Amino acid sequence: MIKLLPVFRRFLRDRKKSKKSEEYDYLIEKNGRKAVNVFIELGPTFIKLGQVLSARPDLLPKEYLKAFEDLQDNVPPDDFTLARKIIEKNVGRIEENFEQFNENAISGASLGQVYIARYKNRDAVVKVNRYNITYILQRDLIIIKRLLRLFKRFIDNYLYISISSVISDFSVRIYDEANYFIEAENLRRIKSNISKYGIIIPEIFFVSREVIILEYLPGIKITDVKGLKEAGVDTKKLAYKLDLTFIRMLLRNDIFHADPHPGNIAVTSQGSIILYDFGMVGKLDDKTRFSLLKLYDGLITKDPDIIIDSLLELNALSPAANRGIIRKAIELSIANLSGRNVNEMDISELLEIANNVIFEFPFHLPRELVLYMRMSSLLEGICKTLDPNFKFVLVLQEILYNEGMLNELYRKELSDFISKSVISIEKGLDVLPLLKRRLEEQTDAVNQKNNKIPVTIFLSAILISLFIFSHNYPVVAYPLMVLDIIFFIIYIKK
Repeated sequence: MIKLLPVFRRFLRDRKKSKKSEEYDYLIEKNGRKAVNVFIELGPTFIKLGQVLSARPDLLPKEYLKAFEDLQDNVPPDDFTLARKIIEKNVGRIEENFEQFNENAISGASLGQVYIARYKNRDAVVKVNRYNITYILQRDLIIIKRLLRLFKRFIDNYLYISISSVISDFSVRIYDEANYFIEAENLRRIKSNISKYGIIIPEIFFVSREVIILEYLPGIKITDVKGLKEAGVDTKKLAYKLDLTFIRMLLRNDIFHADPHPGNIAVTSQGSIILYDFGMVGKLDDKTRFSLLKLYDGLITKDPDIIIDSLLELNALSPAANRGIIRKAIELSIANLSGRNVNEMDISELLEIANNVIFEFPFHLPRELVLYMRMSSLLEGICKTLDPNFKFVLVLQEILYNEGMLNELYRKELSDFISKSVISIEKGLDVLPLLKRRLEEQTDAVNQKNNKIPVTIFLSAILISLFIFSHNYPVVAYPLMVLDIIFFIIYIKK
């Protein structure tokens, strides 16, 4: 806790300073890098937490985001005597269950380490939890929560609630990532969804809570451009295929790989993509997926109203927020793009529009949207390494236009429009029973004259609902409004 106190104090000071100025402050970035170094020094839990924070533009100033994006999950492995205890507790004696076992770990991460072995006559990788990882996580999380309570009186209520929400979610999800049963299920679901596109995912040989044994699939590291070119792989096509694969997962499937850093992606000499490590995933329902599509549409067309509507639908923005002020902030961010063509923009620039506004106003980013932003940032870095001229928007256009996602969005919007219109009409018709009693009291002549009232009310209700939804659905609403008015006039003149 002693090491964290100065980090937290600098963060609060830098956050206030960054809010007052739009200029990039390298002194604040320097403080951000100090925080990164402390997180690395404090070990596994804090490295994982830092990775979560690196995708939180609602909490961290842009200078801290820059510093934290370099935080890699690369930690020296446990001594093998500790790893052996976990392996033998879950699988059995190494000498009896493995034909070969290399005791030198090929990689170490915050929650575990990876070994190469020969298992049941198959080349395999063995992923093993760190010794006593559950205790380490519990201890560190207690320290983090105590520190937050200690600083509660020094920070504004919104920031305290936001940080508490992040820590609360992190406290649950981190245990999921340390559970290989959950990772195995994630792997199976993603493999079922994307193997038809030629993406290679390892086979599972054995799984328990603390150990998972997978098919060994070696390949060329995705960022080894020289090695890829020597193998005859077209790196431009590879960048396009890689990004398309992840966008398909995001927009077409119910689960997506949320941690595409270079250590989790390799390539065969034939150019096929291999994915590893399925501990960190995101899950989107249809509503969130289509709201994200609308956000893309708003960012690409530079339409502030669509951006705001999408953020509201994603629950990233409070309905009580001042829409006019937020709209001006988005317009200012868009203006900074200097009128460049959409096809010339990177995903990082598009997200920068949202990030600037998110940090300035009381947004609350849902976890799945945070994972998506992290995924997009990591992925674009890899694609830019493979192809310096890579443009994310071209991939997005492929899936929107050539694969029919735009038509699906239009059908969804039309369906939503009809459903909401019906609800509005039903609410308008609720007044009819109130009129019925009055109508029954009139004379026959008057009643005959007023028989038109229910129909005119019905047509008026339709007109009002169409007007309400014309902002979001102008192409559909305006023609129907014209037809409604024509029917209204014809009926009145009868």
